[in-house]
Amino acid sequence: MTDKLLKQHKRLLEQQHKLPYTIKLDGEVFTIIIYTKLNKVAGVTVLNSKDEPATMKEAEAVVNRIQKYNFYFEYLGKRAHVIKERDSIIAEKIEQTQLILNDNTIFGEQMQPTIDELNLAMEVYKQQQRKLDVYQEDIILLNQKIKMQGEILEEDWESAENLSIAFTKAAYAQSIYLEATRKNRKQLAKWFHLHQKELPTEKQKALGKIVSVLSDTNAGLVFDQIISLRPLLEEGLMLDHEQSLTQRAAEFNKEFETHCRFYKPNINKVKNLIRQ
Repeated sequence: MTDKLLKQHKRLLEQQHKLPYTIKLDGEVFTIIIYTKLNKVAGVTVLNSKDEPATMKEAEAVVNRIQKYNFYFEYLGKRAHVIKERDSIIAEKIEQTQLILNDNTIFGEQMQPTIDELNLAMEVYKQQQRKLDVYQEDIILLNQKIKMQGEILEEDWESAENLSIAFTKAAYAQSIYLEATRKNRKQLAKWFHLHQKELPTEKQKALGKIVSVLSDTNAGLVFDQIISLRPLLEEGLMLDHEQSLTQRAAEFNKEFETHCRFYKPNINKVKNLIRQ
């Protein structure tokens, strides 16, 4: 399609850009032009190998493929936008200050179960964050590969699906453990402020550091942002929230993997965006 014809598809105040990869369907290669207005998708034009507008049936099939690829990394995109890598920074801070929570001579019989639950949640958070950092780097490398080769190969679809499943499972475990122990963080802070003067100086300083890290304006802010994204992870799934955390995580892993592998985009949501 000539620039003149593309301009006919472009409307007032819109920006247009071509996706850096093509989509192959039934032996035909298609190019995709996206039109945006105020940072929102306003239209899509699909061109065949002759640079001519695809038929509506072809365009819908291509757009469906794009929807599916976007679905794989929708949660990652929103999380990255909201949290901006602070999750990894918080994991490092917890690693540096958490040791004092293992000292079961400090808190007493009544408080110890609260500390044990919190300590476990922090372990889950750190372990899953390490996984998320690795998966995110793999996703970046996959997208770079696709951009360099200019098309999404069949092997890339498989990699994208597997990475989406792995990333989402790790993120879900984080979110439910953080949500379940939100009150524990507040109880720890309250206990510390009431009893800090009773502690030896070294333990007082060590406990003060982890309390500061887990405060509402530090880790607590990031945790709440992660928790706020949990509904996005559960969308389309039927889950029993009354189970234990380990059972909830196991059920989610099973349900989401099935949902992801058999995911079918709803073309009706974007059909009106297709321009011919």
